[in-house]
Amino acid sequence: MNEQIPLLLDVQDLSVSFPGSRGPVRILEGVSFSLRAGEVLALVGETGCGKSVTAKTILNLIPRLTCERDGLVQFEGRNLLNLSNKELLAYRGRRISMVFQNPQSSINPVFTLGEQLKRLIRKHLVDEIDSLRHSEEISLRQAVHRLAREKLLEVGLTDVERLFKSYPHQISGGMAQRYRIATALLGSPEILIADEATSALDVTVQAHILNLLKNLCRQKGTAILFITHDLGIAAQICDRVAVMYAGRILETAPTVELFENPLHPYTRGLLKAVPRLGQKTRLEQIPGIIPDLANPPGGCRFHPRCAHRLVRCEREKPARCSVGVEHRVACHLYPAEARGEHNQAVEAAVSRGADG
Repeated sequence: MNEQIPLLLDVQDLSVSFPGSRGPVRILEGVSFSLRAGEVLALVGETGCGKSVTAKTILNLIPRLTCERDGLVQFEGRNLLNLSNKELLAYRGRRISMVFQNPQSSINPVFTLGEQLKRLIRKHLVDEIDSLRHSEEISLRQAVHRLAREKLLEVGLTDVERLFKSYPHQISGGMAQRYRIATALLGSPEILIADEATSALDVTVQAHILNLLKNLCRQKGTAILFITHDLGIAAQICDRVAVMYAGRILETAPTVELFENPLHPYTRGLLKAVPRLGQKTRLEQIPGIIPDLANPPGGCRFHPRCAHRLVRCEREKPARCSVGVEHRVACHLYPAEARGEHNQAVEAAVSRGADG
């Protein structure tokens, strides 16, 4: 990704904790990543690592009284965490939009799809409605109806008139997700957050949705924060990948670089667990489970499951260091590489950790 392209979203040292019976549960700790215009960034990790909390915190969708937050979520220089709900109305849905994992649950069940879509069009596409009315000499109702048809056809929904009269429970999951994508992109937002947007769909529909997201957002120049636990999906659609574990970002790199040269032991473990066509050997697994975030391990949170852990891993939190162009890793095995020394020194460190 060209560093000359301006940053749209810059998340720095984001921490979120919730009160618990045994003390604060620190779901996110020091999360940092950035998103540029037109870029697709995958946020990957196991279930429970904090991906969805990250997405909801960006848009302030978690009630402020239920959690403690720290850090920066800067969108074009403004910290979204400091904005009131009224001020956030200028960003939610208009400039930053979100598609959720279960589409039916995010569509109002008491109104038809047509009613909801047309209401959004009247709110977000005022200029387009006026332009169409003057150029075609049609009524407001006709202009809204025509724009609604165009938006549904744009996402591959063809039986438009039937959909207008349907309620959310009367359509399939794939159709509901296409509908949600259409509504999310109505205002041509600069950023689309897709939170496990394809995990509830079958493989064929999933492929259509991925192509749809990629093509539509390339055409509109929209950046995507794509949240998933599936590295195979990340490889298909994303420019860069950020690997999250137990509320921390462990590694960030361009997609090809991450798959060809994974550095963090957790990233390597994830890739070894991905099934490959024609593979006959048993898939490897990462031993253990994600730690209890009410009482997380000290130092590196991954060290209880890591085969390459060093003594310092149990005591010191690793700093993120740069090991290449846009490739950063938070691991004690790589301080030498951060000073610009050769990769062989890193591999030797990994080998010594494995032997020990």
